[in-house]
Amino acid sequence: MRNIARLITASLVALSSGTAAYAQDNPLPKSTDTLVRYGDDIEGWTVYANKTRGDCLIVSQIGAGSVQMGVTADPAVAYLGVFTTVDIGLKNGVTSDIFVDIAGNLYKGVATTTSGQLKGGYSGGYILTDDPAFKRDVAKKYTMTVFPQTAGAFVVDLTGTFKAMAMGRKCYKEQ
Repeated sequence: MRNIARLITASLVALSSGTAAYAQDNPLPKSTDTLVRYGDDIEGWTVYANKTRGDCLIVSQIGAGSVQMGVTADPAVAYLGVFTTVDIGLKNGVTSDIFVDIAGNLYKGVATTTSGQLKGGYSGGYILTDDPAFKRDVAKKYTMTVFPQTAGAFVVDLTGTFKAMAMGRKCYKEQ
């Protein structure tokens, strides 16, 4: 799982979701950060304490995809990182829209990708948000489709996210 977190950190991405004030700081952990597993896995989600930054994140691997969630330097702003090994047409250095669908609600992010150059051939991006509806959907709904209507679409079982997010908050408070 640590390798998943490392490959995710290598992506170069831009902001979305109306949170331009937070664009300067990439919330994804860097490959040089020290990540330590925090507690036991929760229904497919692993919580990590980032000892370098003093924050926490949750990660899940789903077939050809990977999902990562955490908070930015401003804990009111969360991020959802989505990554896949399937070629979905993202081009290196080109800003592209990324989407996730949660219970019929479509959320948009903007990614500048390093498609095919991440460890394991991953590409993707993240969504920054302070939208309570988005956070509630991630915590309370049952499935999320990442990159809907593309060849790289994958479905994330959100079972356990409410508990994993609660453990992530506990981890964050302890850092």
